[in-house]
Amino acid sequence: MNIQDILPGNSYACKYLDSTGTTCIGVIQTRDIENQRVKIIDPNNVEIVLSFEDIWDVDTVEWSTK
Repeated sequence: MNIQDILPGNSYACKYLDSTGTTCIGVIQTRDIENQRVKIIDPNNVEIVLSFEDIWDVDTVEWSTK
């Protein structure tokens, strides 16, 4: 899925490289089309701002209470 195509009100996640070069998955909180940036929450609940170029494999999130 292209980051340009995500819809407001839905939950999405993406992959990115952390500072050690490890591939991680984060939940997208906000998207700034004009500046081509996203704010994500990483697995440690830390906010990170990344450029569109630094993320890939954008997909929907299905939340579960299990």
